[in-house]
Amino acid sequence: MKWIFTPSNLLLIIFSLLAIVVLSPILSISLGLVYSLLYKNNAQKISTQVTTIPLQIGIVLLGFTISKVTLIPIIDSYAIWVLFFIIFSFVISFILGKVFGLDIKLNILLASGLSICGATAIALVGQLIKASTKFIFISLAILFSFNTLAIILFPLLGDFLKMSNFEFGVFSALAIHDTGSVVGAALAFSNPSVEVATSLKILRTLGLIPLILLLNYKFNTNKKGFIFPSFIIYFFIALTLANIYELSYSLIEYLKILSEIFIILGIFCIGLQSSKIEYKELSIKPLALALIVWLCVIPMAYLISVS
Repeated sequence: MKWIFTPSNLLLIIFSLLAIVVLSPILSISLGLVYSLLYKNNAQKISTQVTTIPLQIGIVLLGFTISKVTLIPIIDSYAIWVLFFIIFSFVISFILGKVFGLDIKLNILLASGLSICGATAIALVGQLIKASTKFIFISLAILFSFNTLAIILFPLLGDFLKMSNFEFGVFSALAIHDTGSVVGAALAFSNPSVEVATSLKILRTLGLIPLILLLNYKFNTNKKGFIFPSFIIYFFIALTLANIYELSYSLIEYLKILSEIFIILGIFCIGLQSSKIEYKELSIKPLALALIVWLCVIPMAYLISVS
């Protein structure tokens, strides 16, 4: 039991409890970043073992709280825009990569992460196309930096622009890359924004299916298929069950609180992941490419969300 009372573990417990009590995504990711700076090795070990499990559990639990009355109008109104953003982001990223003379595999990693779902896309695509560790780290470092900024700055931007809960949910789902960061930014803005943001972001993540099928055909000589993120499937199962069986109001409220706790812990773990990023591997060209694409997407996402 002595290992529990080491300074690193005590601080980890204190930071985790503080994040859960306050329930602030901005505080949670900040605490994760601070811990990773103080105890890099421990943060690496924890983030490797835990990965995004708490966040995935939180998103699945959230599926039990979303009604079809909320979901169907969102998908009906914005599905075409989600498809447009995936194609636009991928194409403009790929073209810029050609202009900047980036390696084809690094170009594909960045285009996949920027257009669909950040680190998840990079991890799946990187394995499929057999990208080097260096290229994967470069892509993850860029996307991690952007997503950290998004969790902190997007809610402030939403307040400044006087966006409604629905508008901010759409805005964050279209403009932010990782699912966790989308949910985190929406949660920092307001609880009602989370349902909208999560529904659209899950829809955007489905873009992995045609992308990976295409890349699997081109790069994977084994043709063994690919592993799709299982939490997306569980989310839809939860969503279906919640809309078949009428859950009580008290149970839905309990699940919302439980979902929020797991999401907060997941965002804390995102902060811990900064310990795994080697920023010395970064170069100006891939960073410039990603920044140009993001700066194109953000105003477009805002105009669509308020239209």
